[in-house]
Amino acid sequence: MRPNVLIVDDDQAFLRLIQKDLEGFSESFNVLTAESGNSALDLLTKTYVSFVVSDLRMPGMDGFELLSSILKKFPDIPVYMMTSYDKPKTKDVVIKSGAVGYLRKPFTAIELFGEITKTLNKKAEGGSLHNVTLETFLQLIEMEQQTSTLRIVDKKGGRGGVLFFRNGELMNARFGDKQGKDSAYEILSWSNVSLSIEHDCVFQEKIIQGDLQAILLDAMRMKDELAEAIEMEEEAGNGEILLDSPVPEAEPESAGAKPEPVVREIPTEKPKTIAKVRPAKKEAEISKLSPIDTIRMKINNSIGSRSGVLDIYHDQSWDGLIDQASNIGNAFNCGRLNVLYVNREKEEQFIILPGEETTAISISSDSPWDRIIDVLG
Repeated sequence: MRPNVLIVDDDQAFLRLIQKDLEGFSESFNVLTAESGNSALDLLTKTYVSFVVSDLRMPGMDGFELLSSILKKFPDIPVYMMTSYDKPKTKDVVIKSGAVGYLRKPFTAIELFGEITKTLNKKAEGGSLHNVTLETFLQLIEMEQQTSTLRIVDKKGGRGGVLFFRNGELMNARFGDKQGKDSAYEILSWSNVSLSIEHDCVFQEKIIQGDLQAILLDAMRMKDELAEAIEMEEEAGNGEILLDSPVPEAEPESAGAKPEPVVREIPTEKPKTIAKVRPAKKEAEISKLSPIDTIRMKINNSIGSRSGVLDIYHDQSWDGLIDQASNIGNAFNCGRLNVLYVNREKEEQFIILPGEETTAISISSDSPWDRIIDVLG
């Protein structure tokens, strides 16, 4: 799979010219373009990019702001900066800001090709592997206590992700613009992959807490669950349609009477489905999962890395709110409270699950919380 190189500049004529000039090197890499910093970040989220070249002076988000965002969200992607407004200390400031290189305009396509290939070749010094078993290779990295960055491509889905190791420990993972354990689970769910290896790691601090073997075990369980769910869907067919209960027509309101508040009752039982009998061994393995791991597995299997889940933990401080919400529900005969969604109009929101131990699911503001509730309902 050829690497993608992204060139960012607000000058459309320059972008067309440089893209045309680099067509002769298409066997080495693909050229993508973006006309603004925001467009570049959007493309980086959706597409696996290996190298970025950005202009310094752009309206809106300038090159320094784009560089800062890339270092934060995509720390493994090298960034070159270019400018026609060169001053004596510009290069020093650019390099100290985190860029790996600097180009003065005008430059030739050959010069740019040389800088791109030099960096890509350096990143690929560790070699590449194809059709490997990812779990086995990761265990080898742990045993040999290697420090490396693994760029992983899912050959079936065309997706890309990155795993970061220092001294054999999994420090972090990136999938799109998301980082952390959920990204690791997403990457480890891929079966047919290719790897490229770099003998370096940008992370000094461990972001993903937990033992690699435990993470691999959880990922393998999730992969099995997902495969089984897909198989069950195929067996059941695609003709099933689920409809909400019809809403009865409202009766005429008597004069002066206040309308009753409309309350949607959360069903206490799930619809019956034809379940496939699990092997006893797999059932025993799943039963060993903690309640929090079970919740995390359900969400990951159904929604994946786009769930927006920040953390899952037990928190009894929500019990008072649960009691109040339950009392309101009882007053309107809504049945037992199954789940509570709390929107504080901040970046962090919550889904609360009552039980012997109250469970709080911290989610981001853009999380598909309604889908999570359906999964857990």
